[in-house]
Amino acid sequence: MKGSIVLGTLGLLGLMGALLFVTINEVDRMQGKGTPLAPALNTASLFDGSRLAAVGYAGTVDNYVRGTISAGRPVPSAGTNYPQRMPTWGERFGGPLRDDQVDSLVAFVMNWEDRALAEGAAAPELPADQAVGTDITQTLPSGDAARGRTLAEGTLGCAACHTLSTLGPAWAGDGTAAGIGPRAALRLDEPGYSGAAATAEQYLLESIVDPNAYLVSGFETVAMPATFSGRLTPQDAADLIAYMLTFD
Repeated sequence: MKGSIVLGTLGLLGLMGALLFVTINEVDRMQGKGTPLAPALNTASLFDGSRLAAVGYAGTVDNYVRGTISAGRPVPSAGTNYPQRMPTWGERFGGPLRDDQVDSLVAFVMNWEDRALAEGAAAPELPADQAVGTDITQTLPSGDAARGRTLAEGTLGCAACHTLSTLGPAWAGDGTAAGIGPRAALRLDEPGYSGAAATAEQYLLESIVDPNAYLVSGFETVAMPATFSGRLTPQDAADLIAYMLTFD
């Protein structure tokens, strides 16, 4: 009897945990903040042109959204966090939705524009005692990879260049090269490495707060913002690094 009660209790706790997980992800999905299967739509990188530039799309944002909904994801997704292709939804392309239904979905997504751009506007620098700064030898707090992913795919816009495209060094491995996690340690042994890092974590921190300390071959002309040292807290930096280290 006691065994049955214990098993029942454990089962109930497991069910509650699963429901909580689904609920959290459902809120993010309905607010356009992205899911493990797809990138965020309610984010500045979609509306400020950086995501469109990253995939080489020359049209407007609303046409990009309309084309993606109607015909499926129109850009290659290999090497990103979202290898699944988005299915076709528009009737013209064999999907189930009429043009007016697609238009309604486009309007729904575009309704996020003002808020997303406001949230993604260049953040003012933090007070010096709150910002992470450029000392790559500092001890950072424990990082939360899940929060780091939210930062990377949200207002910081890292995903536009490092996961959704390869305008910057790709974070994910591609079968011939390792992901940024193990690759960070290898950078330290490259003959041309000119930074000051002694560990993989320090290298990743350096790449965030002092991006010009070392320019990866092939990306010398990429203009990564050099403002993160004053915009991020030590916890932000730790979370981003924890997320980057998940790419193996």
